[in-house]
Amino acid sequence: FFFFFFCWGMSGVSIFLQINFMSFCLVLFFPSPLTHCQSLTLFGLLDAQGEESFLEKEKSRVNHLLMDSAEMEDKPLKIPKEVWLLVDHLFTKACQQEDLFQTPAMQNELQDIIDCLDTSIPDKIPGSNHAVAEALLVFLDALPEPVVCYELYQRCLDCSHDSRQCRQQISLLPRSHRNVFRYLMAFLRELLKYSDQNNLTASLIATLFGTLLIRPPPNLIGRQNQQDRQRATDFILGFLMGGDEE
Repeated sequence: FFFFFFCWGMSGVSIFLQINFMSFCLVLFFPSPLTHCQSLTLFGLLDAQGEESFLEKEKSRVNHLLMDSAEMEDKPLKIPKEVWLLVDHLFTKACQQEDLFQTPAMQNELQDIIDCLDTSIPDKIPGSNHAVAEALLVFLDALPEPVVCYELYQRCLDCSHDSRQCRQQISLLPRSHRNVFRYLMAFLRELLKYSDQNNLTASLIATLFGTLLIRPPPNLIGRQNQQDRQRATDFILGFLMGGDEE
């Protein structure tokens, strides 16, 4: 077994993890298959626009897909099933959870979540909402290639002040990476609608996810400075505040 040590500190909140995640660490280029129902639900969320809520869009697509899900049953989803399952759980059950992404989880709960996702596509993810949120952070941090590919790292930092150029850089990502990025941004924007309950702010979310989604290539890790981290935060902040419409 391989143990992963992850230490995160932000706004007075420290999260310390030491978990078994050998099979939990998957590469975006080789996503796991999901049912047709789950697949179109995901892509519906990616393209959701207008006044209809995130959840209403999801439900309408699920109902539509139940009619003919069999013919697409074996087609793979273009993002890891872990991302879909963890985000779906948080979206449906934790949008109003107090101090979401700011409260450390119990070690045994994290292990139960990893074991559950490793063996099946569960109907229900075990553990607290805080444990599910932390499992999502661990998964994103464990990806060998970050959601924003290494080759676009510097470009994203350089254009972080220009929302149009930021969107252009995301359009250059491989489809699987682009889908994950857009899915996460849609979810995080939804979380901000409940900031009075979950105590999340756009700045806090951008700081946390900027570090996970926009990571420097291995040869540049030692040269990353506070300005680089701030530019990664600004890049994510633009999508949280302004959307990602083309």
